[in-house]
Amino acid sequence: MTAVEEMRHDGYPTHRRKVRFDWSHTPLHWVPGDPFSTHMLNELHLLLPAGERWFIRVVDEAAPLVDDPELEAAIKPFIQQESWHAWAHQVVLDHLAEQGIDTQPYTQQLEKWLAKLGNQRTNWPKPLQRWWLYRRVADVAALEHFTAVLGQWVIQNRGLDYAGTDPVMLDLLRWHGAEEIEHRSLVFDVYQNICGNYAIRAFSMLMTAPLFVSWWIAGARYLMANDPTIDAKWRWRDWLRAARQYKLPGPWRILVTVPLRYLRPSHHPSTEASTQMAMDYLEHSPAATAARQKAARAQPDPDDDQSPG
Repeated sequence: MTAVEEMRHDGYPTHRRKVRFDWSHTPLHWVPGDPFSTHMLNELHLLLPAGERWFIRVVDEAAPLVDDPELEAAIKPFIQQESWHAWAHQVVLDHLAEQGIDTQPYTQQLEKWLAKLGNQRTNWPKPLQRWWLYRRVADVAALEHFTAVLGQWVIQNRGLDYAGTDPVMLDLLRWHGAEEIEHRSLVFDVYQNICGNYAIRAFSMLMTAPLFVSWWIAGARYLMANDPTIDAKWRWRDWLRAARQYKLPGPWRILVTVPLRYLRPSHHPSTEASTQMAMDYLEHSPAATAARQKAARAQPDPDDDQSPG
């Protein structure tokens, strides 16, 4: 195996972990005394169910074009992981509704927007349909770059621990972050396999970076406006303050440094984060440990690869 192949294969998923979380003791402001940081991170629960389902549709559409057997085999566990991520975050939205924040107006609008922007164009000429598929796979690869970087941040960061963040919510974020690190190369390699055009890849990042940040801010604004327990607005200064306290990644990092690394022609996701770091967290995660123990007691599911790890 060449060095390039070894780099490529670092970042493929192995199996789905059927984690579950008990939200009965998680408060509305689970970063104590900091509704801003809470809702900035809660925005991920708004984005991810719709976003993950869109990722799945796009990758599933691209799968028949993949001609690398190992890459093709990794698509199924990727889809299984993403579908479980969507479900886990949807349960958090149900918990927010119980605490007085109805997220459906926002999430329904997001679903419509993604359907309008991201679905197939069956009425287009075949060459344009293929180009549109390349564009969407490149968009997903760009967004997967953000999720891997955020996964690394939330696992390594200790500001949330020092702030007394709810341990169940922190485990959810870190479990998801670890799996994003685990499969960080998959969509990028699908894109490289079926297309590989740098101009399309770069254009997708230049488009998705500001969109991702704008979605993040819009969702946090919505949550703060609809939180019945506070009377506060979203402010840039609060993001900068939370970043200084290591409760959030800084805006400069999200808007500039993360996209710039991806725009290098030589970039590959395996150079972001560490698979071993992700596996180490999953080995000790309370939810992942419980899922692993439950899977060991259960009969094997032929449609679910719940191997130890």
